[in-house]
Amino acid sequence: MKTEKDKLKSKLGRDASQRLTYEIYPFDSEDYAKICQQLIKEFALEPIDKIVVGLDEIFQEYRCGNTIVGLEWDIWSGFAVVAKTQESEELVKKIGSYLDWLYDT
Repeated sequence: MKTEKDKLKSKLGRDASQRLTYEIYPFDSEDYAKICQQLIKEFALEPIDKIVVGLDEIFQEYRCGNTIVGLEWDIWSGFAVVAKTQESEELVKKIGSYLDWLYDT
């Protein structure tokens, strides 16, 4: 049973490179593929590179029109959607709103 402590939280902010980032945490790496498939379907995302799977991180970049976002997971931040260009910031906000609704954060 999940407790209040386990409840997912979300945050919209900027990373160290000043890219707009939406994070949802705590988020299990085993759920990465499932949430990516949901977002691919919902937002018509197309992968533009191969997935990278490490011991403590997973990431892949996607295109939607002229925007590029990273769907990423690591042990520190949980799941993140990262705007790879300034034009991608609006898409990150839309995906964040969708995930807030989906996970009731």
